[in-house]
Amino acid sequence: METAHDIEALTGGAMASVWSWVEAKIPAGVEVFDAHAHIGADVDGRTMTADGMRDRMEAAGVKRSIVFPLNDPNARDDYSGPNDVVWNAYEEHPSSFVPFFRLNPHLDYDREFGRCVERGFMGLKLHPVSQKFELDDPRVVRLLGMATEIDLPVLIHTGFAMQRIVEPLLPTVEAHPGLRLILGHCAMVEVLSAARVFEGHPNVLFETSVVQAKDLYELCSSVDPSRICYGSDIPYGDLPSTLHAILAAAEAAGVPDADLPGILSKNITRWFP
Repeated sequence: METAHDIEALTGGAMASVWSWVEAKIPAGVEVFDAHAHIGADVDGRTMTADGMRDRMEAAGVKRSIVFPLNDPNARDDYSGPNDVVWNAYEEHPSSFVPFFRLNPHLDYDREFGRCVERGFMGLKLHPVSQKFELDDPRVVRLLGMATEIDLPVLIHTGFAMQRIVEPLLPTVEAHPGLRLILGHCAMVEVLSAARVFEGHPNVLFETSVVQAKDLYELCSSVDPSRICYGSDIPYGDLPSTLHAILAAAEAAGVPDADLPGILSKNITRWFP
């Protein structure tokens, strides 16, 4: 769990002026919404508790966060255990968390999909790198179609270690224009191609967590600000530095201050009022 000392390390000392700039840059009255965060445990040893996530949010003035499981070593065949961890966190803090469940498309996912939807999860998270699948795998295409049928938002990891994003994903997006899709890490390896190809698909959003400055600049220069949503990728990112990264990129790209409330909150909260 994060302590007050940890928060001070992120916002004080050498970071004090950076954090002051961030606080001044966030428009008055904006309640920041983090569109990408995790709760649970990962095979790489990273962990995050519900209370730890809440501590971070309160320290940085973040109102709500989408949360979903990490690549949990105890996922078993259906991810039901890690999904329960996220649901319990949501039940403890319903005003803070927007719960997404996670699935492995290689495995039989129908029962867990139905269980999570019936329970009230608000979205689905897929990670092609961790679960080793391609976005045009028929099992993935079917799963995205199932999500479209019930208007369930889907966040897909499209960042580090991804090789194919736009080409395999486009046919599904075209076949299901109602699919509400969040490109986690903004398709950073193909950000310019994604910006061009998905320009006419307003239900595709670009999420900004843990992306290099040059890619965030290209994103802000190429994509309508109404399609960009802020994320932290906690526990891999932190709120101060990721907020600074997207705000600085937006300023460098000439994004009007009037569009910052959308990037920081409104573009995603319209899906989760």
